[in-house]
Amino acid sequence: MSTKRVVGGAIILVSLLLTAFQIYTSTHGLMTALLQRSIHLSFVLVLVFLYFPALKNSRATFLIDIPLCLLAVSSGSYLYLSFDDLVYRMGDANGWDISMGFACVVCLLEATRRAVGVPMTILGAVSLLYALYGNLLPEPLGHSGRSLERVMSQMYLTNEGIFGIPLGVAATYVFLFVLFGSLMEKSGVGTLFLNLALAFAGKYRGGPAKIGILSSAAVGTVSGSPVSDAATTGAFTIPLMIKMGYSKTLAAAVEASASSGASLMPPIMGASAFVMADVTGVPYSTIIMHAIIPALLFYAGLMFVIGNEARKADMRGLSAEELPSKRDALLKSLRLMLPVAVLIFSLAVLRVSPLRAALFSTAVLLGITLAYNLFSREHRVPLKTLFEALTETPRKVLTVSVACATAGIIIGTLGLTGLGLRLADMVISLTGGSLPLVLILSMVVAIILGMGLPPVGSYIVMAVTIVPSLIQLGVPLIVAHFFVFYYCCYAPITPPVALAAYTTSGIAGCDPYRAGLESMRISLSGFILPFIFVYGNSLLGIGAWHEILLSFLTGTMGIWIFSISLVGYFHERVNVFWRLLLAGAAFILIIPGLWSDLFGVIVTLAFLFTNTRLLRTKAPASLD
Repeated sequence: MSTKRVVGGAIILVSLLLTAFQIYTSTHGLMTALLQRSIHLSFVLVLVFLYFPALKNSRATFLIDIPLCLLAVSSGSYLYLSFDDLVYRMGDANGWDISMGFACVVCLLEATRRAVGVPMTILGAVSLLYALYGNLLPEPLGHSGRSLERVMSQMYLTNEGIFGIPLGVAATYVFLFVLFGSLMEKSGVGTLFLNLALAFAGKYRGGPAKIGILSSAAVGTVSGSPVSDAATTGAFTIPLMIKMGYSKTLAAAVEASASSGASLMPPIMGASAFVMADVTGVPYSTIIMHAIIPALLFYAGLMFVIGNEARKADMRGLSAEELPSKRDALLKSLRLMLPVAVLIFSLAVLRVSPLRAALFSTAVLLGITLAYNLFSREHRVPLKTLFEALTETPRKVLTVSVACATAGIIIGTLGLTGLGLRLADMVISLTGGSLPLVLILSMVVAIILGMGLPPVGSYIVMAVTIVPSLIQLGVPLIVAHFFVFYYCCYAPITPPVALAAYTTSGIAGCDPYRAGLESMRISLSGFILPFIFVYGNSLLGIGAWHEILLSFLTGTMGIWIFSISLVGYFHERVNVFWRLLLAGAAFILIIPGLWSDLFGVIVTLAFLFTNTRLLRTKAPASLD
């Protein structure tokens, strides 16, 4: 039997064991945090070494990857087998503890290099070196230094290091929500939501692009993964956009930008939102309520930009013959809307834990799918296809779990050395305590981190380094976290990595770097959103209803006029003077208050009056 077959069989077996472990513990009760997370990580590390071999030849697999798999299993098994003794010793590390901790760290950093990338690996390694040798650095970065025994004890034997909150989130909520999304995907959610978007938006100007945005938003509610969203809907929407006259680069950029919103779109929102709930102590049901208005404004901004681009290029919608029936599209999508409705109802109304909500929704989805299999041949989903979701889900969580575990090293180092508190003071000192400067610095750092780290990794780093400085300057806890969360979620469209743009460019057949830059350009309207809800917390649903409504209206107006400035076209080309004035008014609308809102409204009305008057004066001339 070939090595490739052996490895393939091992991957399927380990994947099924991990899925069975996650389902069993979520239904029969989670284990002690350290054990739950260590067993989950052991499975994940083994899968990483099997999925991403050190070298392509078979000999390297047996000489490098299999020993690493055994080392990963040994480090996890050691915690399970000696757990009672560890509790009795209260973390007083002995030689075996240090050796197994060192093995776990080595396996984790190597898995991070393979599955996440070099930047995250360097951050983890530098954090460990800082903990050990920080006494060699000058103040304010230096500290007294920590022994190897203390560092390994912190990272390996407690919930304050590798097995901290981030990995705990990945080992519980994230896995089940990804499983739910995988089952939805196998049940045909992408095609159904695409048909729904086609039926309701296809006839409008720029319809194909708007279809891509709407279908990506719909799929994003259940996937929470920008790259998965881009691959699922992009296969249908990108060729359609190119067929209707969009350039390959713009088609790829539209889908990448719309898919990046999957991490912002309730109810799932990706791994970072689950981490936020645990870090802040705010219930996940409250997190998704805060996220509704900003998510809608993000997609509204994309729709505004695409609408103006369509007018600029004089594009048309699809003909009636090319569109599916609205009634048929609605009826066909009902079977997959019900599990999503159950998920939203469970989280927002019943306010059960995300774990229970995911289980309820998955059970409903499986029940509906099996019923359709028995009574409707047209909507039959082969059991083999559903089985594939059980083996594919572990692969989808590898990057998240490994990134969360490595982020635990960073968090553990900050706590062990006290650097976290000093960083907040350093940021405030560097900016002179100016909130606008701290916000701009936070945005820049988040975008830079997003170039090399996955969204969940960059969010965790920002949450423990930059967020405390925002809180010290008076920004409410949840608002500060949402501010950095949004910029970290733009990582999939931030070159040079831009994974969502790379995915869509492959479908479109264009340059991925140009697609990434174009994705950033058309998403710039969303880049002002975090500033809006910092200066107007009501946009996150905080405050009286009239304040929330006013923030929503002024935020929508700001994004709309910014999109006109961005494209430089409304009903005709907009000159540089008006583009600059509209951009300024958009940012002025961010600042809460009567005078700032009044200025923004006056500029908008003046632009509309001037633009309409010019069109009227040009109309007779065009008729001659």
